Amino acid sequence: MLKIALFISIAFTIFCTYKFLEEIYKGFKNNKLKLRVTYTKLIKEVINYSGPILYQNNIKYFPFFKISYYNSKKKLGCYLSSQKKIVIYVKSHYGSDSEKIKDIIHTTLHEIRHYMQHFIYSDFKKYDVYTKKLSYKKNPFEIDSNSWADRNMEDCIQYLKKK
Repeated sequence: MLKIALFISIAFTIFCTYKFLEEIYKGFKNNKLKLRVTYTKLIKEVINYSGPILYQNNIKYFPFFKISYYNSKKKLGCYLSSQKKIVIYVKSHYGSDSEKIKDIIHTTLHEIRHYMQHFIYSDFKKYDVYTKKLSYKKNPFEIDSNSWADRNMEDCIQYLKKK
C-alpha cells in the first residue's frame, strides 16, 4: 500500500512539473511577435504609442520619420535634430522575424527618446561633444535613450498587440 501511495505521489509530482513547464514554454512561444503590417505602419504605431508621453513632456508634435531600406553597417537608426526626424534602417536589423521586430521597436523608441531629449535638455546640442569626449556608448544621451527604450518596450509591445 505504501508503494502505491509513493508511486501516485511521484507520478502526480511529475505530472504537475510537466504542466508547469508546458505553461512556461507556451509563455515563451507566445512572446514571439509576428509582423502583420508594413514596417512603415509598425514604426508609425510605435510613434503613436509615444503620444501621451510626448504630451506629458510638453512636446506638441510627433517626430517626422523616414524608413530606410539601406543596410547600414554602423547604424540601426538615427535622429536628425536639424529636421526633427528619426530614421530607421530596417535592413540593418537581424535575427529571427520576432527578434527583428523587437529590435525595430526598440530602435524606434530609442530614437523617439532622442527627439524628446532635443526638447527637454538644453545641453542636447552638445551630443557630438559628449560622443567625442566619452565615446558613443558612454554618451549620457545614449545611455538615457537605451534605458528609456528598455523601460517602455513591454508597454509598447502590449499597445501594438491591441492594434
